[in-house]
Order: sequence, then structure tokens, then C-alpha cells
Amino acid sequence: MNSEKLYDVLVVGAGPVGLATAIALYQRGITNILVIDQTHGFSRVGQVVDILPNGLKALKYIDQQAYHQIQAVGLEFTQGRRQKSEGNNQTTTKQRFWYQKDLQGNIIRSVPLDFDYWINHYGEGRVSIPWYSLQTTLRELLPADRVRINHRCVDLSHRATSVVVNTVSDDKKIDNPFAHWKEKQTTTAANDSRTSKDVSHKQFEAKLVVAADGINSTIRKIIYRDSALNQWSTPQYSGYAAIGCLQIDHVSDRVIQELDKTYFKSQGVVTLRNPVVNSKDSTTAPRLMLLRRDQNSLGYLLHLQLELDSLENNSPTAVVELAANSLSAAGFPERLCQLVRRSDLNQLIRRPYYIHPANINHDQLIWSRERVVLVGDAAHGMPPFAAQGANQGLEDAAVIGTAIATIIANNHLDDQAIISHQFSKYEQLRRPFMEQIQAATMHSHSWSQAEWTQYSDMVYRRDLGALISQFDWDNHVV
Repeated sequence: MNSEKLYDVLVVGAGPVGLATAIALYQRGITNILVIDQTHGFSRVGQVVDILPNGLKALKYIDQQAYHQIQAVGLEFTQGRRQKSEGNNQTTTKQRFWYQKDLQGNIIRSVPLDFDYWINHYGEGRVSIPWYSLQTTLRELLPADRVRINHRCVDLSHRATSVVVNTVSDDKKIDNPFAHWKEKQTTTAANDSRTSKDVSHKQFEAKLVVAADGINSTIRKIIYRDSALNQWSTPQYSGYAAIGCLQIDHVSDRVIQELDKTYFKSQGVVTLRNPVVNSKDSTTAPRLMLLRRDQNSLGYLLHLQLELDSLENNSPTAVVELAANSLSAAGFPERLCQLVRRSDLNQLIRRPYYIHPANINHDQLIWSRERVVLVGDAAHGMPPFAAQGANQGLEDAAVIGTAIATIIANNHLDDQAIISHQFSKYEQLRRPFMEQIQAATMHSHSWSQAEWTQYSDMVYRRDLGALISQFDWDNHVV
């Protein structure tokens, strides 16, 4: 298996973070790059992603064209969704919010959804965009021959001045390669039992490798194995999970009217929790997101603390009953418990949330080894409660793009000491902040509006470009 050429940078993973990293390099004149991915085709997978002010600021730093196109696609999608939900009754002056309410319908906190609000408060907007549209928009900013699909990384090896990545290509369909909540079964070239007719092997050699292959990162497992970090090679169960059903039809008019009057009040979505339950540690209280669908249809997504075995080793019927009982124990009205019991078992969502802790107490770099560096979920994957997964990944792309561009501009691709020093700067800038983001993600469920405002100011008002510039990237003192 001979590699076809020596790349300056190989990016493993063609999700938004991997593509943004490649764009950051390509726009700085680094064209000897390649992005590979295990997917057999770019299909419409994934849910809607919120790109918040810090994510848009990162995109603007990476590439102005990427920033403007993502903003335009996101605004068009948001406007289309708003027109669909409001129909002929839409009013352009009406401000939209996402409310968290108590069980009596009182507002605990509110999140404005309008672009202009975010621009006025944080100097940058907020857009919602389908994951597939985000990926496609970024992918089309790269030459088509810089992205190759159906190459699943199964191993890598370090050479003196390069890294060799071994991949497998086959005709096996993967249901959803980007489903971070589902542990993927990976195989290596050594234990793959399929015949050579079914599987082809290929090597890619590069001076540097960027691992953007998600929370179940194969590369993370490889570089952590046989080291003091081995226990952190796979994601840890966060203790939280989601149970849901996004379409429950034939809900009675009486129930719809009661929920509209008490909770929705013309909104399409609302999150409910009982702030009285578990007041000593209200992060353990379940949170129910209610979705107003068609005329007599509702949906829900319940976030709760749960033992992993009870989620994965129970029947769908038992999982639904577990969800309903958790709501009942937390004081939720019986009509909501009964709504959950009506879940369509064929469309039941049960999703454990995993995390790669950023606060690992270790005396060495944890996001890189020699010529390999981790970004996005491969470095710090976490539950989606604060909507920061993609946004923090875009910040990673901006910072690591600067670090790698500096290495290449100064002709230091053969100097391991300087490469490690630049990767250290990337981690020095990003990891302490990720510790704060992860802490907020896991413990902010019971925050007051004032606490959320303080958090928002910290995250969204930051000037990422200034933070990156404060590092003397050309200082090669090791």
C-alpha cells in the first residue's frame, strides 16, 4: 500500500469543523491538503444547528466568503421556517423567543431568536441552519478534488517527518456516520474479516494530520492507546440522556387548547422544568421540550439524568414508561405524562450523551501527539445543552488554522519541536476556555436569567481575532 503523494496537511473528517479547518488553510495559500471521510455520500443527515455569535466570528476570521454564505443560508432557512409556522399571520415586527417556563407557565428565562437582537447585543448575529446545509456550503468552498469520501481511517503510524494514515474503502452503508450519540463499531485492517473483494486499503501520508472525526474519533483512540491517557481514549457517558418522540398525532383538542393556553402561547416550542424539585441540585430535574407541530400534533424531547443500562437495555415500552414516571416524580401534570406514554415506539428517540472532558489533569498535551492534533468533538465533545459543540469546533478551526499556517509559512514542517510548540499554543488558548464551556453545559440548567446573561457576555462578546493575535505565533522559542 503505497501512498500516492505527500500532503502538507491531511484532515480526517469532512464535517463542518474539518472542512472549516481545511478552508482556513486553503485561504492562506496552503493548497497541498486533503480532507478524507468515511461517508459513502453526502446525504441529508443531522438536525438543525445554531451558529451563535462566537461561531460566526470564528467563520469570519477563517474566511469572509464562508461567513457570508453561512449567514445567508441560515437566514433564508430561518425565514422560511418562520413563514411556515406563522403562515398569513406573520408580523415582521414581532420578536421571537425560546422560553423556559415552570409548570405553571411562568417564564424562568428567555432566549431571543432574532438575528438583529444578537447583532445589537454581541456585535454578531445568530442563525439556524440544517447540519447538511452547513456541511455542503463549506464543502463547496473547497476544490472538489480536495475532499474524498469512502476512506475510513483504521490506523496510523508515525514516521520521522510524516504520518501515514491507513484507510479502508468498501460498499457497506453506514446509517448515519455523523450521529455522535451512537457508538460506531470500528475495525482495523488487521481484524477486518471481509475479503479483499469487499474491502480496499489505501494509505495517505502527510506532514501533519488534523483529526476532526467526531466524538467517537478513531484517531483519538489510536494516539491515546498504550499511554497514560488510554482511559480517556473513548468518550465518557455524561450521565444525561434524551428520550423523545417528535411526532404524536391525534392529540385531542382539549389537550392542545390547555397546552396552548398554559405553555405555548403562540410559540412553537417551549422548555418546561419544575424549579422546586431537587432544589439542592436542580441540575438533576428533568427538562421537557414541547414542540407544537400540526393542528392536532405535538412532539417532545426529554432531557434527564439516567443510568446508561436503563436506557439501552430496556424495551421501547419500558423506556417510555421510565420517561413518563420521571416526569410524574418531578411533579409534571398528568396530561404531559400521558402525552409521553402515547409516543410512537417506531419513532422513539433514546440518545445517551457523551463527553470528552477538557479538564483532564495531566502533565502533557492532551489534544496532540507529535504531528497529529485533535479538533472539535474529537478533542472536547459534549452534550448539546448549550448549543456550543459546532461553535467551539469552528473556534478550534480558526486557531489551529493559524498555528499550522505559521508552521508552513516558516518552513518548519520538518521541525518536530516547533510543531509541538505550535500545537501547545493552540491548546493553551483553547482548553481553559473549553473547561468553562463544558462546566456551563453540564451545570447551567438551573441558572437564573442573570447568570445566563453573564455567561452570554463571556462567550459571545469575545473578540476571537484579538485573542488569536495576542499569541506571538512566529516566536519559536521551545
